[in-house]
Amino acid sequence: MDGNRNTSGSEGKASALPLRDIHAVRTLIGQKVELPSPPGIVVRILEAVQNDDQCFANLGRIVAADPALAVKLLKVANSSMYGCNGKVQSIESALTILGISALKNIALTFIIVRTMHSDADGFFDFKYFWKRAVTAAVAARTLAQQVGQDSDTLFVSALLQDIGVLVLFHHCTDTYMEVLVQKNSRARSGHDIEHELLGFCHAGLGGTLLKDWGLPENIYLPIFYSHRPQSVPDSHRTTLDILNLADRISATYHGSQSSVNMVEVLDVLTLRYNLTEQEAKNLIDSLAGQANEVMDFFDIPNNKIKPFSEMLQEANQELGKLNIGYEQLFMDLKQSKEESSIYVTKLLEANKRYRQLAYRDELTGLYNNRYFQEAMENELDRSKRYQRPLSLIFFDIDLFKEINDRLGHLVGDVALREVAKQVSQVMRTSDIVVRYGGDEFAIIMPETDKAGLEAFAERIRHSIEAMTITVDGVPLQLTISVGGTATSGKQKKVNEMAIIAAADKALYQAKRAGRNGILVVEL
Repeated sequence: MDGNRNTSGSEGKASALPLRDIHAVRTLIGQKVELPSPPGIVVRILEAVQNDDQCFANLGRIVAADPALAVKLLKVANSSMYGCNGKVQSIESALTILGISALKNIALTFIIVRTMHSDADGFFDFKYFWKRAVTAAVAARTLAQQVGQDSDTLFVSALLQDIGVLVLFHHCTDTYMEVLVQKNSRARSGHDIEHELLGFCHAGLGGTLLKDWGLPENIYLPIFYSHRPQSVPDSHRTTLDILNLADRISATYHGSQSSVNMVEVLDVLTLRYNLTEQEAKNLIDSLAGQANEVMDFFDIPNNKIKPFSEMLQEANQELGKLNIGYEQLFMDLKQSKEESSIYVTKLLEANKRYRQLAYRDELTGLYNNRYFQEAMENELDRSKRYQRPLSLIFFDIDLFKEINDRLGHLVGDVALREVAKQVSQVMRTSDIVVRYGGDEFAIIMPETDKAGLEAFAERIRHSIEAMTITVDGVPLQLTISVGGTATSGKQKKVNEMAIIAAADKALYQAKRAGRNGILVVEL
């Protein structure tokens, strides 16, 4: 947050080249588009913050004179974004706590969104546009906080990043409809088609508009260069990188290529921002709730955004959509061989990463039940085809409910992770270790007969019994009960359900026999 820093006069020697670029774009724009004038209240707010002597009082009076704006500002100031928890009861309090720059930016976003909103969504989906914009704005604010940038200013830039699209739609409707049609049919980027048809793109238009409206350089300049990152001045490069990543995160939630975007976002967050994969997923996950909250502030009709984790849980449906025929992909895209090859490679890589995410249990890192079902079917088919043995183990932690009830679920989670780690260390690389559900685990063991199954089951039981877990200085001893079944691969009528049922029944009998034991059967 800037506090009372005045950014409106930040144009100097470093911006000479950008201003020349803006002049050239303005000339092109003037031949095709009449730029709308800024709302009067925008002018008054910007004039107020330029007058250092009376800035505080003037800004408060301007905002208070617009009751709807004042109410929205107070709601934002008391939201989870700023953590004031209901302490802000007046515009004066908001100014004191948030600072002039933050309050100015929040006010400007509300006014501009209100001005540029429309219900005429027959050809253009305004609701979708603002959902994308709000999600990108929340993402930009969060990313800015990660790297110590001005989060409130980046929120504004991200929210208004595509404002030029709205201007084009309102003032060049027929031309912009042609842009949309060509974008869908030719699989080219919208800004390239805009340059071809208009001589400029929506980013140049939006940046020029916001400069003419009097917004500070650190808001309009990154927008102006958002599709020309190679030309952006060095002083704004970090801001532009954040805007582009925020837009990609928004596309992950709302775009048609969610898996590709998701994988690329995770890569950037881990490689450039030095987050672990789990930290990156948590960061993206947290954005859904914040975006839903901000959409309510802007009165944007909203089907609640699902968090990242829920999207992964529904990956089984997404995978079916992603595994499209590549011949059809080539026909639809109508791109050159080189462009298609790049896209297909990215899609294959995204599918691979997406499968890894979809098939892993978040808590333990083991494979999950979905993967188990597919692997069990594949391994049994292989066992029957080559008439080779196959075994299945089920085990669970003895008296696990008592651990949760007595020590809490966090301790229970530690126990599950430690058991998963220990079992993974003692099993062969060819074995498939799965968290089946709750405290129950499964192990698919190819090329393993009944004798081998008994030996491995005892090895697992003993390794858990010998393990000591320490949580907050308190030692915790665990035992497990193990049930298993083996098949020779020569019985064609044996199916997955029969093997699973036999192993599950064996586990139940092992527990009834006194726990901390094993029972294996053969089909």
